[in-house]
Amino acid sequence: MTTQYNSTPARKGAWKTLFLMVYRPQKKLFHTLMAVAIFTATIDASFTLVTKSLVDDIVANGVEANLLKYAVLFTVLMLSIVSSIWYFIRLAGRLSTTLMYTLRKQSFEHLQSLSFTFFDNNAVGWLLARITSDTTRIANVVAWGTLDLFWGIPFILGIFTVLLILDWQLGLVVLGLFPFLAAVAMWFNIRILDSSRNLRRTNSRITAVYNESISGVQTSKVLVREDENLKEFQNDTRKMYRLSMHNLLLTSAFYPFVNVFVSMAVGAALWLGGVDVLAGTLTLGTLVAFMTYARSLMDPMLEVSGKLAELQRTTACVERVIGLLEVQPDIADSEQVKKHIEQALQSGAETLDGGDARIDTIEFRHVDFGYKAEEPVLKNFNLAVKAGATVALVGATGSGKSTIVSLLCRFYEPTQGQILINGEDYRGRSLAWLQSNLGIVLQTPFLFTGTVRSNIRYGNLDATDDEIVAAAKAVNVHDIIMQMERGYDTEIQEGGNNLSTGQKQLISFARAIIGNPQILVMDEATSSVDTQTEHLLQQSLQTVLQGRTSFVIAHRLSTIRSADTIVVIDQGELVEQGSHDELLAKKGRYFDLYRKQFQTETEEELLSQ
Repeated sequence: MTTQYNSTPARKGAWKTLFLMVYRPQKKLFHTLMAVAIFTATIDASFTLVTKSLVDDIVANGVEANLLKYAVLFTVLMLSIVSSIWYFIRLAGRLSTTLMYTLRKQSFEHLQSLSFTFFDNNAVGWLLARITSDTTRIANVVAWGTLDLFWGIPFILGIFTVLLILDWQLGLVVLGLFPFLAAVAMWFNIRILDSSRNLRRTNSRITAVYNESISGVQTSKVLVREDENLKEFQNDTRKMYRLSMHNLLLTSAFYPFVNVFVSMAVGAALWLGGVDVLAGTLTLGTLVAFMTYARSLMDPMLEVSGKLAELQRTTACVERVIGLLEVQPDIADSEQVKKHIEQALQSGAETLDGGDARIDTIEFRHVDFGYKAEEPVLKNFNLAVKAGATVALVGATGSGKSTIVSLLCRFYEPTQGQILINGEDYRGRSLAWLQSNLGIVLQTPFLFTGTVRSNIRYGNLDATDDEIVAAAKAVNVHDIIMQMERGYDTEIQEGGNNLSTGQKQLISFARAIIGNPQILVMDEATSSVDTQTEHLLQQSLQTVLQGRTSFVIAHRLSTIRSADTIVVIDQGELVEQGSHDELLAKKGRYFDLYRKQFQTETEEELLSQ
């Protein structure tokens, strides 16, 4: 089992792009959180100064020292810090939740705008990892990292300043050890970042493999692939384990190094400060303050160092999410079309881009296309279709039939040549206008979780209940729906697993026509359904196709006899074109296909008797 997944390369400026994206909309919340964090750091640092004054007062005045004022000061400081901690936790939680919502919303909206090519090259599991785990990690790190950094850094700078004010010589000795700590931190952070990138890349692959294994569980069981799938999954998870342990080793080694340097600073303060106290050049309160501050540096240094390491680990997530958001759709409205849309909105034109509302002609003119540049699928394809005509596309598997309708729907665009609507290149019209005039029924029907009613309405969100029933009756599925437990309000399980393939196909057919599209595309719509369902579809086709331009790809040639034009495709080229009777009279490629299929169907009927 091979899973395709993407891996966004490291890129510079990802954090800057993310910051600009999330900071501007939440500027007020960020600033409030920063202010509260700095206030908390100031209060936190003030406790030691009160302790210093208390010790010096007791040493100088003994029992006559005024302890009440220190008790009041401690009480005020304690109430202040408790209040500020409660407030900044509330703010950080709110910011984290808001950022998570924003990133997921933007990611999902962006995915909706991307072209089919992107989804061809990226596994579902890879995309799920970006929208779920990566966005969660980013939101938490940004929110709580902002809090911790704006508490820890001011606290550290404040302590450094106080130490230099209390005794600049002893302060310099204590602070002199911290440049070495910064160098060690940088060394660790670089390696933690590289390790995290590898870890997240492997995690994405595991998510993709896991998603694919669940989606294809029936195929795996039928082909008895469980053991082989497990072995492949175990290989990925073993790699994930090794990378996780390496990442954990780096992270866990980081904190002891910080502790060593902080402990050295405390020891230096105790030794040199003790000598000064004995010499009478330093008060006992000042020494206590030096000891306390040096030790107090431990928590903010660990916190800041930890957050910096966390930021490094999260950089891989940021690069991937920003990389996803910066992917540009291969197919989108041109600037000229966007300008036309803006003018149409202002003038109240009938269509979104101000062009003709009715589709009178469709023409493929010298169209070439290939999913890969070196592998052409269509070559010099030409076809002209008038409004209301039914065009059937036939040919061997891989001949290019589905590619033709994908180009028509503008899921992809020609690499050479043009597709014209009413004589105008369809790239000169808005993508939304074209696709809103399309109704598509695929070979494998897909239904969304929800009711039968909501699935049919998916084709036209403004449709009334009466219109939903009318669409269902048009495709002969109304009676089938009414036999269900709750009729149109019957709940559909994920993927429509509680319905038969035929029921799903008929419901998807109703969904395709409820918006009254000018163009109807049926891509092998009857190939995977039973004979009874196919009969129901055939009964409704004459009504549904009437007055509507239709493109039908059919595996069974008997279903397309009444098509106005049958186009025979072979290796991406149009080799024959005409009506059913005309092509049979030519005794060419279509004649051979029809004869072979008729003979096969006859033999199957005889065997079944």
